[in-house]
Amino acid sequence: MTKFINGLTAISEKIAKNTLLQIITGAFMLMLPITMTGGFAGLFNGISYEPYQNFLTSFGIKPVLSVIYQWTSGTIGLYLAFLVAYSFAQKKDIFSSKIIVGITSFVCFLIITPYTVPTEPFAPSSLPLNWLGASGMFTAIVVALVVGLIFALCKKYHLGIKLPEQVPAYIAEQFTALIPVVLSTVVFGIISCSFAATSFGSFHQFIYTVIGTPLNALGSNIWGFWILQITLYGLWFFGIHGGMTVGPIIMTLFMQLQLENLTAYQAGNPLPHMVIGDALSFGTGSLPLLVAILIFAKSKANRSIGKLSLVPAIFGVDEPAYFGIPMILNPIFFIPWVLIAPTLSVLGTHLLKVVGLLGYSTGSGGQNTASLPFFVGNMMNYGLQGLIWGFVLFVIVTVAYIPFVKAYDKQKLDEESLESTK
Repeated sequence: MTKFINGLTAISEKIAKNTLLQIITGAFMLMLPITMTGGFAGLFNGISYEPYQNFLTSFGIKPVLSVIYQWTSGTIGLYLAFLVAYSFAQKKDIFSSKIIVGITSFVCFLIITPYTVPTEPFAPSSLPLNWLGASGMFTAIVVALVVGLIFALCKKYHLGIKLPEQVPAYIAEQFTALIPVVLSTVVFGIISCSFAATSFGSFHQFIYTVIGTPLNALGSNIWGFWILQITLYGLWFFGIHGGMTVGPIIMTLFMQLQLENLTAYQAGNPLPHMVIGDALSFGTGSLPLLVAILIFAKSKANRSIGKLSLVPAIFGVDEPAYFGIPMILNPIFFIPWVLIAPTLSVLGTHLLKVVGLLGYSTGSGGQNTASLPFFVGNMMNYGLQGLIWGFVLFVIVTVAYIPFVKAYDKQKLDEESLESTK
């Protein structure tokens, strides 16, 4: 067992320390306030209750929510182009001003985005917003990584304009950045014109077809999502942070699908994707167990830890329960924690969708609801149906824990009884 755990830990650490995943995850974390704001704007704008929609329209609230959504989640590609490059520069420490690297990537992303040139004087040009949003996410990541690589190579081979030491540092820094900025813009200018002459029509369409479509096909597979969830909790069982290891993979696979659903929802259109990397939540791991302990456990240790861990668990902080009970490396809890709970959540949610008892997820919560009480996330993603079925799921998962809690509690009672007789 020790060798197995050590091997699993080594593999997990390699995944968690993967530089590419760390860069992308760092960018998504920096973007969290933007995506949360856009998620709430899209949620409130898309509630399909006629009196509510009439209220939004009559008071001029609907266009306000629409414009907030459009320039937050609706243009996520723009922000991702900047933040991935910024995160790259931060991780690799390739340039003293990370903002310059981010802005260069932002500019290059716009350079490869096709737009309509006006044929008449003073006529407005047209920039397709779809490539600035979810459809342009993978292109934004590619552009940002290439720009970061260009800056890294320029630093490695000392390609930059050096000014005398008497020149203030903040001015010299701008000249140092000039060569990688010029190289980046020229590279993507050539790429933009080259792909405009192909059957793809643009670099965006090429990346979306070659990278985005296969990843979306992988991400929209319910069995793939189920395996990822099992893996996440399985890693936690062995004391490895499953969220840090598997979370970036889930985010990369499903973020675009979530945003496409959210865009359709706030526009009042049918939601396009059934599987977008979320399911009805019962909490982030320990909450059903803690509730079962507080109802059925009799040992002082279990009840004490249960009370201390309950409130943090409601807000997605499970470590007090994971290490305090403990759940980690506790064979009694492996079946309900790693197998039963995520299976009920993922496959149970999917079954409810298939039979028509639950609608598709709006994507407004996405991966951003981990720190919220589970019923709030269910309400954001699935509306009133999600709120109701989420509580049903929570009860079912809690009931599934009962025999395992009683077995563990018996062990603790025996230990406490033995200690009291000493």
